[in-house]
Amino acid sequence: MKITEQEKKNLTIGIAVAIGGIVLYTVLRPKTESFADPTGNGTYIPGQVAFNAKSVAGSLYNAMKDMGTDEEAIIEILKPVNQTQFAQVVTAFGRKSYNTVTGNQYSFDPFSSLPLLGLKDWLFNELSGKEYAILRLKYPYHL
Repeated sequence: MKITEQEKKNLTIGIAVAIGGIVLYTVLRPKTESFADPTGNGTYIPGQVAFNAKSVAGSLYNAMKDMGTDEEAIIEILKPVNQTQFAQVVTAFGRKSYNTVTGNQYSFDPFSSLPLLGLKDWLFNELSGKEYAILRLKYPYHL
């Protein structure tokens, strides 16, 4: 099958129109801003402060590390934290030395090390039954 001169001309015009349309669309399309989600949980809203699991884990650790746990501070720290974010906090907290007898990180036996416990165990040992039960209701998959 042979292409006539008119068909060649029509094909050339069609290709030029298609390319022109693509270029025009690329130039004139509405610009959408693309935001990376620093939270990793799909709930980031531009302009809001990003959730920082390491910061929350550090604040929880500071509220529990010494004698006299600040239970109110723990509840306040965790109030705005959703389940997905709490999972990130558990990971960020990691496992830390914990004296289950005294409720702190002080070991009175220089020849043995304290067990390494995760956030779930720290909260269980540091909070009253009522506060821990409240957190268990909020984070049932992690506590």
